[in-house]
Formats: sequence, structure tokens, C-alpha cells
Amino acid sequence: MCEYCIQHGAGRKWYLNARNLSKELATSELVRQFADNYFSRSIALGPDGFSDRISRVAMSILPNEKQKVEARYRKYLHHQVVTTEEVIQILDLCNNRTDEHERSVVRFPCICRYQALGREKTLHCFGIAFTDIYTRRFPEYLGGRHEYMTPDEAAEIITKMAEEENVVHAVSAVGVPYVGMLCNCDMDICHPYLHRLRLGISEPFHKGHYVAIVNEQKCVGCGVCEQVCPFGAIMVDPNSDAAKVSTGMCYGCGVCNRNCPEQALELEKEQRISDF
Repeated sequence: MCEYCIQHGAGRKWYLNARNLSKELATSELVRQFADNYFSRSIALGPDGFSDRISRVAMSILPNEKQKVEARYRKYLHHQVVTTEEVIQILDLCNNRTDEHERSVVRFPCICRYQALGREKTLHCFGIAFTDIYTRRFPEYLGGRHEYMTPDEAAEIITKMAEEENVVHAVSAVGVPYVGMLCNCDMDICHPYLHRLRLGISEPFHKGHYVAIVNEQKCVGCGVCEQVCPFGAIMVDPNSDAAKVSTGMCYGCGVCNRNCPEQALELEKEQRISDF
């Protein structure tokens, strides 16, 4: 288990602890202050003028930016990679809400895509559990277009996204440890991940609880996994004609696993107490 599981998981993964999806936490002062500010902001509409991940990471670092970003994320926003299967588990927990919140999952624009790419094709974020309390109060957040749905409907959409777009799922605390959002990230424009790369801090965007393992008996060295890995963690060894995974660079997202035509990649649990 990771540091956050130890602190907030009550013996399980922190984002599968039902208390962390509760109305009690959703309406706590910490979450209310953050959410009111988060959903009421004016955000600049893209495109942002950058062409790729490298150019975004190369942006100059402002004085004290590292300390400010790290402190803010540690208190309010914790992003951690999860698998599609874990997304379904989280949404199953959301299904245990009252009838009043039957359509409590809200699909809304991704702030990273909105700022980097513009208005189109941005509906990739999902407010879960009781986050709809805040999105209903601020219906014009990122231009509106909010869609309210059941957890089962959200699960179907997110599963299709994973299959068609190779998104990286991340669970997001909205006021730690309240599990308020599920993100479906494009790693070339994901703000928390880019903050991690630019500033050299892990706090904004954490690795998941799994790591990809290659079954060399099945691997044919086709290179599909190397092409689709969002984190550059896989390469085909020219000597063995088999894929090799750098466990230190792997975030456990499962994109390689979903795309391998030979089913030669599996996700195994990884103990990440630090550097996760």
C-alpha cells in the first residue's frame, strides 16, 4: 500500500474506502472551501500555443513555485493512477448512494484539455459521489455542458474511452481524502503530471498500485506496447526481441495491457511506500 492508503485507507486502498466517498466528507469545511473556489474560477480557453509535452515541461520555473504547488496538492488535490477495473470498483461504491443521488455522477470538461486544446473534445472528467453538490451550484464551469448520469452509465462511457482513446485513469481527491473526481488523462497535457516532471515532485500525480510485467513466452516483440505507453516505460530489446518494462518508470495504468495483441503483458501489484 502507498502512503495515502496507510493514512486514509482503513486497511484497503484509500480510494476504495467508502468513507472517502461519503457525504460527510463531501460537505466538510475543507472540501467546501476548495470546491467552491475550484468550480467558480474563470479559466482561460485554449489552445495554449504549445506543440507537445516537451515544450510544456520546458516552461521556466517561477520563484517558490515548487513549494507552493507541492503544498497545495498535498492538502487539496491528490491524483493517482488507477486501472479500468479499479474505476469500476469506485463507481460501484458510488452506486451505494441514496435515491436522491441516483444520477449523481457528472461528466464535465477536463480543465487540462480546455486550456491546452480549446473547447472541443474535452468531456473527459467525472465528478463522483457527492461532487454534484458543487457542479449544480456552478453550472457554467468551463462553459457548462455538464451531463448528469448514473454510476453505471459513467462506467460504460469510461470503459469505451479506455478502449478507443488510450486514456490514463486517475482518481482525484478534492480536498484530501475525499474522492471527488475520476480523470481520464492525456499525459501530454495533464497539468498534475506536467507539474511532476517540471518541478521534480511526486505530489501532484502519483503512480498506481500496479506495474506491468512481460510474459516473454508470449511476447513476439511487435512493439505495440512501446508505441502506446504514455510514460515511455517500455522498449523492445533488440537482442531478445521481447518487450522490457522499466518498473521505475511504469505508472501501472494498463494501457499496454489493453493493447497487447498477444496478451503478453499483465499488471501485478507493486508496493509503493515511497517514490510512488
